[in-house]
Amino acid sequence: KPLNGKVISLALLLVVIGLLTYKVGPWVVPAVVENRPVTRFELWSRLEKSYGAQALDDMVNEKILDEAIAKAGIKVDQTKLDDQIKSLETQFESTGGLDEALKQRGLTRKDLIKQVKTQLAVEELLADKINPSEEEIKKQYDEGAATLYKDKKFDEVKATISDELKQTKLRDAFLVWFADIKKEA
Repeated sequence: KPLNGKVISLALLLVVIGLLTYKVGPWVVPAVVENRPVTRFELWSRLEKSYGAQALDDMVNEKILDEAIAKAGIKVDQTKLDDQIKSLETQFESTGGLDEALKQRGLTRKDLIKQVKTQLAVEELLADKINPSEEEIKKQYDEGAATLYKDKKFDEVKATISDELKQTKLRDAFLVWFADIKKEA
């Protein structure tokens, strides 16, 4: 006896529902505890209450920063980016590698590349404000000669002091610059 159209349609509908449940189910219901579902909506609501304002602020700031870098026409040199990533790989070699460190922080290599690109772009954008003078480096050395740099000659620590001052100036210049572009946005 030939199958009737309604039976075939019902069977097809059940198969489609089964496939959708199999594929989409974990997205809609990521966990079940004692036969009670924890829905994705419940999870998102909880996360939004806990971290929502900060996450939204971070996303807005990232978009403002990306736009300001694009408007300034800054293009990060691929060689600089590769060198920075290699440096990080070397730095994390003894602790299980860069990918493991990223995993522990909930980041991917793509996230890291984006962050490094942004940092290099900001450094380039603010380059005229962040390079310490010889006098600033010498003053820092003189202030720490008895404690931080005890038994070390100026030439031994000059590069380290310069890097520290550069990072401090970068942070301060960035905060001022970013506050200004946020006002404009």
